Amino acid sequence: MMGSQTVCKVPAVDFTDEELKPGTAKWASACQVIRGALEDHGCFYALYDKVSMELYNSVFILMEELFDLPLETKLQKISDKPYHGYYGQNVHVPLYESLGINDPLTMEGVQNFTKLMWPAGYDHFCETLGLYAKLVVELDHMTKRMVCDGYGLEQKNCDSLLESTKYMLRSFKYRLPQKDENNLGLHAHTDTSFFTILHQNNVNGLQVKLKNGEWTDIDLSPFMFLILAGDAFKVWSNDRIQCCEHRVIISEKKERYSMGLFSLGGKLVETPEELVDEEHPRRYKPFDHYEYLRFYATKKALESKSRIKAFCAIDYADEN
Repeated sequence: MMGSQTVCKVPAVDFTDEELKPGTAKWASACQVIRGALEDHGCFYALYDKVSMELYNSVFILMEELFDLPLETKLQKISDKPYHGYYGQNVHVPLYESLGINDPLTMEGVQNFTKLMWPAGYDHFCETLGLYAKLVVELDHMTKRMVCDGYGLEQKNCDSLLESTKYMLRSFKYRLPQKDENNLGLHAHTDTSFFTILHQNNVNGLQVKLKNGEWTDIDLSPFMFLILAGDAFKVWSNDRIQCCEHRVIISEKKERYSMGLFSLGGKLVETPEELVDEEHPRRYKPFDHYEYLRFYATKKALESKSRIKAFCAIDYADEN
């Protein structure tokens, strides 16, 4: 089921195991696998079958329909929040296009997006994407509980994290390069989110950077999701969890589509008290996630080695 050997370089957790429940030995073991994977590589695979093969196929057929819409239609998706609107036609990443659905857990969020793209309505799109978002958010919730348990945190810390989370469901298309273009789909970067849960069609291209600096191909089957830690989890964990650096290289002769569920902090992102001690003094000031998104593309951010550190790291040297 695991496919190629490259999968083995990134740890995998089997969420299809019905015995994987809080309080069991399997749960405790999986929590430690997740913690170790996030601290080493910033990512892990989740084998998860709640998204059926039928739903998977429906979602990716709909993605093709969505990106086939006229450019002027797609450009109507704008947002006052950075990275929440349409992105594409960029000279630096010409193969890449993406569209985001804000608040995909609410019927209103999915309907608002659908009406922009199909003013006459499209019930099948609404129902399919709404169900898909709900099932992937369940995976996000379970994983965050396991992260909290992996660090031995109280339930209230996890509840606080989940209650303050906002979601965006983003779809991506990578077209094939033309003769004079290179095959870079998306340059190496880390995400701003807590988690990004990625799911792709059967066209590979996603690569992650491992702890040893090696780039490895991500081989995702329909039931395999890649869960990446972003900058917010680096802050929350007080530098224990690594942000996963990843990129997309188009090497196959087919267009690539993928889905990403991004989880963002609805209120201040901060490190729980339990993760601050003598060995791990507080490294970051609490921050507003949307303010960080606004900072992310500024000159200061682009010139820094670490954007999140440039934005909210505590510099103890300044205090002495």
